[in-house]
Amino acid sequence: MKLKPAEISRFIAAPPPAVRAALIYGPDLGLVRERARALLNSLTDAPDDPFSVACLDDHVLKADPARLADEAGAIAMFGGRRVVRIRDAGDAAAKALKLYLDQPGDGFVVLEAGELTPRSALRKTVETAQQAAALACYADTTESLERLAAQMLSAAGLDIDPHVLSTLAAQLGADRQLSRNEIDKLILFKGGKGTVTLDDIAASVGGADGRGVDDAIDSAAGGDMQALDAHVRKLVDSGTAPERIIRSLIVHMQRLHLVVGRIERGGRAEDVLRSVRPPVHFARQPAVRRQCAVWSRRRLDAALTMLADAEAQARSAGPLAEAVVARAMMSLARAAAMGRRG
Repeated sequence: MKLKPAEISRFIAAPPPAVRAALIYGPDLGLVRERARALLNSLTDAPDDPFSVACLDDHVLKADPARLADEAGAIAMFGGRRVVRIRDAGDAAAKALKLYLDQPGDGFVVLEAGELTPRSALRKTVETAQQAAALACYADTTESLERLAAQMLSAAGLDIDPHVLSTLAAQLGADRQLSRNEIDKLILFKGGKGTVTLDDIAASVGGADGRGVDDAIDSAAGGDMQALDAHVRKLVDSGTAPERIIRSLIVHMQRLHLVVGRIERGGRAEDVLRSVRPPVHFARQPAVRRQCAVWSRRRLDAALTMLADAEAQARSAGPLAEAVVARAMMSLARAAAMGRRG
């Protein structure tokens, strides 16, 4: 069976007794690992004990499909439910899993996998079995990243205003574990109770890579194609996730849309930039003022539509995501350059 997103947390906390296997898969490998670990904690008191949890590899199951049923049927040395964990599972595990599910037993199999297409034999085996559950792990949305950050900061005794939280979420990436690492860096930087500010985020989240993202964004939104090319190359070389770049760019263009709208209704650029929330950092205000002269709300509407399409493409493009994002940023820069000449 295939679980809906709203059902996943409840399933992990208390797996139904009738379910004997769970496939946790998707492009967000950090979230895959996090959910697999949480499920193991729910299934056994000793998730790191090899006598309670057996670990098998995909190639072992390919050579000996019956091995899975044998391992799951073994008696846990210290009592409790026998658990088998399969990392990097692929379609080679499908036959072994079917043999295991066809036999009675009270063991449990946890399979971890990357992105699997709907045609995947392993996905089909799990989704069509009543004794197995498929848990998809797709990239965090802005809303889920905000929830994650708010929960972690609250647990650490830190407060954060909503507009600062949205800025933090835009700095996080498409991998849950990497996002947690960045939030942990912020918590460590604060070193105790207090309120998280934009300066705290700029100083601790992403480091120099965060400044590089801002430089690339300002080059794209300002129509400086030559500088944009150099900034994008630096970001790619530093390993910055393309999903993070495009999400940060979208957040910036949404804020620019708000600023331009207020200016078009008669506001002075300097006043609007000081009053908008989250506030524009003073170091970026000259660049944003130039962008306000280039863009109109109508043209920003079109740009945001294009960027939303690019973000959706990047999420499913795999290794080509960098090219998708770079192309979208160059398109944005060309549109800005045309507006500047106009």
